[in-house]
Amino acid sequence: MPLAVLAILVAANVCLITLLLRSQSQITAEPAGQLTIGSTSPTQARPASPAESESPSVSPVPSPSARPPTDQKVALPTRLLIADSATSAWRATVGDCKTKGQVERSTNGGKSWKQGLKATQGPIVQLGVESNGNLYTVGGVGEECSMGYISYSRKGVIAGQTDKPLGIWSRDPKDPDQILGPALARATPCKGEHVVGLASLSTSEALIVCTDGSVMVTSNSGKSWKKADELVGTMAVGAGGGRYWVAGADKNCHGLSVRSFTFTKGDLSRGESSCAAGLPVTPGLIAISASGQAIWLWDGNEVNVSSDRGNTWQAP
Repeated sequence: MPLAVLAILVAANVCLITLLLRSQSQITAEPAGQLTIGSTSPTQARPASPAESESPSVSPVPSPSARPPTDQKVALPTRLLIADSATSAWRATVGDCKTKGQVERSTNGGKSWKQGLKATQGPIVQLGVESNGNLYTVGGVGEECSMGYISYSRKGVIAGQTDKPLGIWSRDPKDPDQILGPALARATPCKGEHVVGLASLSTSEALIVCTDGSVMVTSNSGKSWKKADELVGTMAVGAGGGRYWVAGADKNCHGLSVRSFTFTKGDLSRGESSCAAGLPVTPGLIAISASGQAIWLWDGNEVNVSSDRGNTWQAP
């Protein structure tokens, strides 16, 4: 009897050990199949972040040709330019909340520039000309980098200022991706991207371009925005002569590509395009503006002017 009982106990132990080994084999194999790309250990899965827990499916990464080159860091422009004729224009280095911008004036087609006024703002997010011809700047003021509007007489003397400007377009000094409309509307049209530049044709119509190339427009003073086109490689945005203008990289131009847009009844249409051959494509160091038939391009160390809408270009 004792031998029979012992035999039964030994057989039972063998069965239990076999089942335990099979169970451990299944448990150790399962996590290995759930490892995510980028895990540093082949036997331990990386804990999911909150975003991954909420959305387990991951969108495929776009091919390199479908997104702007990584060296095109144009989200925070360092330059602004506004032309008021074929021979005269204002330009500014933007600065930041700790560094004042600098404003210069040219009256000889960009051949030479002189400091037009002593800027007290940083960053300068908008240049404009009032109906009386005075230049105005919008930018950050003080340690808090709060909004400020300053107008200057033709002699460079402050003619007026306010911290609550009305009737103008600008970017927020603290958040350049936030667009401020003339009627105090605030919006961030470039969702998940940055704003390359802002230009307006009136107090109701404006255009911006995002770093992914999306061209966004509004015709109700910034209360709502819609995507109207796409131009990957855009590095500067301006307006003048009743049109919007953009400049940037294009595979068909060995230089700086320039294109215009017309905006009629809320619809955007592509206009003529031209190529400023030989000009360097320097992201963040490009600005464009226009007045009448003249187009001004500030690129690198030079300002080039075309008096025939981009057909020919004149260097200083």
